[in-house]
Amino acid sequence: MTYNSLSFFPFFACFIILYLLMPKIWLRQVIILAGSLLFYIYAGGSQALIVVVFTSLIVYIISRCMDKIYAGYEQEKEGLTPKESAALFASYKKRSKKFLLLALFLIIGTLVYVKAAKLFGFTQVDNLSDLLTAKTFLVPLGISYYTFSSVGYLLDIYWKKAKCERNYFRLLLCMTYFPHIVQGPISHYDKLAKQLNALPKFSYERVCLGIQRMIWGYFKKLVVADRIALFTSTVFTSMEKYVGVEILVAVIFCAIELYADFSGCMDIVCGAAQTMGITLEENFKQPFFSKSAAEFWRRWHITLGAWFKDYVYMPIAMSPRFMKASVNIRKKYGNRTGQIFSSAIPLAVVWFLTGLWHGTGPDYIVWGCYWGVLIILSTVLAPELKKLTEKLHIDTSGFGFQFFQMARTFLLFCIGRMLTVTGSLEGFSLLVSRLFTKAKLWAFFNGGLYKQGLNQKNFYVVLFGILLIWAADMLQARIKIRETLAKQPIVFRWIIYYAAIFIVLVFGKYGTAFDASNFIYGGF
Repeated sequence: MTYNSLSFFPFFACFIILYLLMPKIWLRQVIILAGSLLFYIYAGGSQALIVVVFTSLIVYIISRCMDKIYAGYEQEKEGLTPKESAALFASYKKRSKKFLLLALFLIIGTLVYVKAAKLFGFTQVDNLSDLLTAKTFLVPLGISYYTFSSVGYLLDIYWKKAKCERNYFRLLLCMTYFPHIVQGPISHYDKLAKQLNALPKFSYERVCLGIQRMIWGYFKKLVVADRIALFTSTVFTSMEKYVGVEILVAVIFCAIELYADFSGCMDIVCGAAQTMGITLEENFKQPFFSKSAAEFWRRWHITLGAWFKDYVYMPIAMSPRFMKASVNIRKKYGNRTGQIFSSAIPLAVVWFLTGLWHGTGPDYIVWGCYWGVLIILSTVLAPELKKLTEKLHIDTSGFGFQFFQMARTFLLFCIGRMLTVTGSLEGFSLLVSRLFTKAKLWAFFNGGLYKQGLNQKNFYVVLFGILLIWAADMLQARIKIRETLAKQPIVFRWIIYYAAIFIVLVFGKYGTAFDASNFIYGGF
């Protein structure tokens, strides 16, 4: 079962009805936990759920151990000077670090094992008993997402930025909350826990807004992304048959497919959470309107970028040794060199790890380095680029230049997508060579583009869907669409609702032989 499978709809309908009927918060929490565990069993398997529960026990026990250690500090610090208190805290922190490292070894070690197993020719299995066989591995659904959430929670406890959860079932509830466990967003434990501990009662407006967003997500996924996938999968699995504009259109479609697929999933899960009164972190903010690589990644997969900033970039940049090295370089080679060093090194580490998070193959490592180099260079060369535009008398505030910047960013994203879409660097090389082998411009006019998995009618449906998503993103940047729609007359609202449901039902990719197409980011 996935969010777009036919079995999810009766599951969610029964779940939300039971949830809304519960009169007390603790009963609603029980329904959410039971629903989350049931969802995970059907989506990832009961054997994989055992791994998730085991991880949650590690997180719970280690966090309680660190909390118990820090309780001693709270008792002893009374009456101490700030300097003495800091020294005492450092000693308690050192004792907590042993437990932290143990937990990180077990939790991150499991993620690394799962990610790297394929590289060593291991065979994926579905049962824990099969793991006793040599060279096998089991992939728990959403392992990247619940691992990062768990690591963030443990580090917050270690740094005394969050309170320790003393109720194991509340911790398990946050970890397995079914709207975010499969594909994110990567939630901060304290923010999610606070909402789950104050679940609101039924609200007609809230439920309507949540369902509206889910319908929009299904439009992106079923109508646009899955339809584009028919074209891109046809081209990329037989690249030797296609050249020029056929490859170009496939690459552009592939970038849009990834956006419609991933953002569609986020709309579905955020909408589902909203029906329960939970606000999940936003993961997208019109990324294709970005004017630079750095801005793009502040708008795309926002929670992943925030996680790396909080738990990788800042700890490196603010570490005493690194700050000392930055000061020494600044004194020896000048302020600008010191500034470049202090930002480039943490960024390089972040993007190398980001590549590994997406995949352990060489293609994803190169992909991470590609984006890291682009962002570092844009940061380093910012003064020179500003002087160049001033020298050439370019109006950087004008629409023309801003459109160029957005088109450039989209092109960079397409190149990055080309690095990974085939699954290997050899495939990327073949893709580039086929792109420039022959233009084949006549494919635009002789119907050649309608023979790669999409007929002419479906091709036009895709173009209409892309235009609608673009228009919605443009409008969303200016107003809150759903809230504005909610203020309109009831007849107009329900015409829009029925039209949206009709479009998804009629043009969505499913049927009697439907096999739910997995969300792309669900594999990371």
